[in-house]
Amino acid sequence: MTARPHPRESRLPAGQAPTAAGGAIGLLAGEGRLPEVLARAVRARGRSLVCVQIVGENPALEALADVFARLSLEKWEQLLDLWQRHGVREVLVAGSIRRSDLLARLSGGDAVVRGFLERLPDRRDQSVLDAVAGGLQFLGIRILDQMAYIRDHVPEPGLLAGGPPSAVEQSDVEMGLSVARTLADLDVGQTVVLKQGVILAVEAAEGTDATIRRGGAMTPAAVVVKVSRPRQDPRFDVPTVGPETIESMEAVGARVLAIEARRTIVLEGSRLVAAAEAARISVLAVDAPPLGTAGVGA
Repeated sequence: MTARPHPRESRLPAGQAPTAAGGAIGLLAGEGRLPEVLARAVRARGRSLVCVQIVGENPALEALADVFARLSLEKWEQLLDLWQRHGVREVLVAGSIRRSDLLARLSGGDAVVRGFLERLPDRRDQSVLDAVAGGLQFLGIRILDQMAYIRDHVPEPGLLAGGPPSAVEQSDVEMGLSVARTLADLDVGQTVVLKQGVILAVEAAEGTDATIRRGGAMTPAAVVVKVSRPRQDPRFDVPTVGPETIESMEAVGARVLAIEARRTIVLEGSRLVAAAEAARISVLAVDAPPLGTAGVGA
């Protein structure tokens, strides 16, 4: 019997069989560029790729994947069936999903999803992600470490763009790190916008760019600090910045972006640096310990 593609599932044309070295890797893709970057890294290693786009739209993912499908996150049984049919035992999870959208989708989900929600201790991001990982592990599916695939996108400490922050800006960076790490530890958000010791905005469910625009709109020349969770799981939601981050800062006249070295993914680094230099924005990677490994299957 010949297996039929799932509805809205595409495969490579006949004669273009995927490379099977190490088996297929699944990619659960949200919005943004990170899923595409990871997809290219998977293919560069000769692994076949089964991609499920649950939020957003990126034609490059469909072109890169051996099997591609658009599935609603709340239809978890369909997702698991797809992975099972294509022999997926390792999965990368990448891309942004707004927390409000996530909860709305899951609340109307199938029996598997409803049972999953009932067992959650709370609805914070880390609780949801931990439960997803545990559930997949129970089914024999391992979630992989994002950073194991894209180490070259993770900077070491140093000034990445622009001039060194002034003494006042450096003081704001240090204060912002303290505040942002506290918020991240509480699983509230990972970004703080401030100026001269005054907190202008902290990230909640709206995401980094919206936080920058909200806080930076209050006054020009703000400082933006983005951190990881103190116990950041490298499989999920690793802090990520890119040219869009600089665009949001330029729109409100923000002057400094501080991120954690060894713990932050920088997408399209050359474009980010060029945009920051053109906008006279300083980008600083502050010293921080590397993330631990989890589910590395490179």
